[in-house]
Amino acid sequence: MPKKSKETLPETAAGGEQFVKVAQADDTNPDAREASPEEMEAMLQSKNRTHFEGLGDAWAVLTGQNPAAVMPQVVGTVLHEGGTRPSWQWKRGGRDHVLMAWPKDQPVRASVLVAGEEGGKLTPVSVVPLLDGLPNDLTVEEVHPWESGLGANVAVSMVEGKNPMWFFDPLYGRDHDDLTPGITHTFLLAGLAYGLRKALLDEVTITQGPRFEAYAEAWLAENPGKSRLDVPPLKVEVAGRHLIMPGRRFCEYQLRAVIEEVQDCQLEKMPLKLLYLSFPFETREPMRLALYVSKMVLGDFEPEKGQEVDAYVWLQARIIDIDQGPQQ
Repeated sequence: MPKKSKETLPETAAGGEQFVKVAQADDTNPDAREASPEEMEAMLQSKNRTHFEGLGDAWAVLTGQNPAAVMPQVVGTVLHEGGTRPSWQWKRGGRDHVLMAWPKDQPVRASVLVAGEEGGKLTPVSVVPLLDGLPNDLTVEEVHPWESGLGANVAVSMVEGKNPMWFFDPLYGRDHDDLTPGITHTFLLAGLAYGLRKALLDEVTITQGPRFEAYAEAWLAENPGKSRLDVPPLKVEVAGRHLIMPGRRFCEYQLRAVIEEVQDCQLEKMPLKLLYLSFPFETREPMRLALYVSKMVLGDFEPEKGQEVDAYVWLQARIIDIDQGPQQ
């Protein structure tokens, strides 16, 4: 069973219900160092990953501030200036749920889910970054609901027989009944960069793991009289390749891709770059990803069309909204 961890510093809304959890300081930078060869092999096999049930890292990256300090202001702004859509409203268990989001004219928004007894007062229960994504047809494999019941990590397959890809569904309450294993939906897929840089390496060196073992066996067969100690490292060209490797937590991935388009957007005072990426497959349409990168992550780096980049990202997706009109 996959491991699970939760953030432990909850903030509460005025109504007393939990609406945000903030990551501990020592757990906010999952890409702070390069992985060892042993860790890389484990990541490639999706070992030792955990389900991290919190959004503190995402909010810290988006706002550039301590989430605990700014969440009350974020909630107040969304409730007073934000809007909703019919597809962001649902009923479950005798309760009304409405997702409100702000700003209305940007692809990256702060959203607040309000809920309450049917026909009664609605109060905030969660606050989530809401990222507009690109449509991809993906088949549901597994769902890991958060203990709070307000979100879920969802596994989907792109190619039969391959490891699934995980993302966070911010509208899990709405999508719940449709997330049936084996069923294909169109999901709006987006990512938030925790780290981004210009791709540095044209090749990687592999000295262990299944791929190296197969290479070593073939090399020894072609070089009789040589020993295992004589086997040279396996060098793999990565320049120009599109790579997706599991990160340390579910929903987090290390990516290498070529930027196809760059757009500017903004969440309140924080400027962001929206990068359009794609990942080709031999047997299906390419996976298309909208990747949001905040100024805090970019630093002095200015991404441009055609650049090859390495990124560490958190993925988010939801079943496509039926109504794509403006928020009300």
